[in-house]
Amino acid sequence: MQIYYSQFKGTDSVTVENDALKVTFLPTIGGKMASLIDKKTKREYLWQEPVEKLDRPEYDTLFEKWGMFGFDEMFPTISECYYEEKPWQGIRLPDHGEVWSLPWEYEIHADHLHMWVYGVRFPYRLDKWVRFADPLIIRIDYNAANLSSFDFKFIWAAHPLFNVEPGTRIILPKSVESIMNTNGGRERLGDFGQIHPWPRTKTTTGEEYEIDRVYPDIGTHYEKYYVLDELNEGWAALQNPKTKDVLALSFPPDKVPYLGLWVNEGGYYNQYNVALEPCTGAFDRVDMASRFDKVSVVPAKGSYTWHLGLTIGRKEVLRGVGSDGKLY
Repeated sequence: MQIYYSQFKGTDSVTVENDALKVTFLPTIGGKMASLIDKKTKREYLWQEPVEKLDRPEYDTLFEKWGMFGFDEMFPTISECYYEEKPWQGIRLPDHGEVWSLPWEYEIHADHLHMWVYGVRFPYRLDKWVRFADPLIIRIDYNAANLSSFDFKFIWAAHPLFNVEPGTRIILPKSVESIMNTNGGRERLGDFGQIHPWPRTKTTTGEEYEIDRVYPDIGTHYEKYYVLDELNEGWAALQNPKTKDVLALSFPPDKVPYLGLWVNEGGYYNQYNVALEPCTGAFDRVDMASRFDKVSVVPAKGSYTWHLGLTIGRKEVLRGVGSDGKLY
């Protein structure tokens, strides 16, 4: 294993590398995982922007104008909203949260990369530690620390934009039976809040729709939806039906009980990618998640810890992902 300073599209970066994987982070741009390469196949798993030099985003700006590539953290919200409870009542949370646009501090250690950032409008510190749990498993440990004397409600969500091919399958635990649409007005899943059976449903026009399949890019479709209920098993995966390659995320369902999915088949900014978004709260906004009791809380002067595993592998039939990130 090696951890070293590097350059990524004209920006200072840190690369974490072993014999199987090469993973590059941008501490000055939200601590973003900018690149994830399988060294054997040369495959880049993260969606890339077609630019030679990256611009550093401004704080409190629209995410879509700056950083729609790689894997960043959404914290303490996903969509812009206002905090509803004292002592922060009426304070606006920026689009995509605060931390994606902030420079993170970092330290390189022999066996891990440590990054951390402080809140701007809210008194918190978010830390993450990156290491290899296995040659093909990246483990990221998180800690959100509340520096105030008041409970702090938040949503953390992973936001990895993965490269996919037509026909890619989205594989979820068998216990998942239904999803709720949160991208209203779309012709396939209908209005915001409409519930559909997983993994097959009918579109608003009555056509059969395999929700778990990524369709070809015709330049019009994109969807965002949530698994309706809290997860009993903490994992989600993508599989290429031709090569049987698997990319899986694993996480503790008691700490990260919700799962959002973003499927962009060319309809949003001409991108073609899928985001598996395990999260600590549902419905994208802290205020809405709080109203439906689907939000997480960092207690006053306390902390909230969780982890995320990212696994690359190959299985003829994927039956699940263990809590250690191993495929079975």
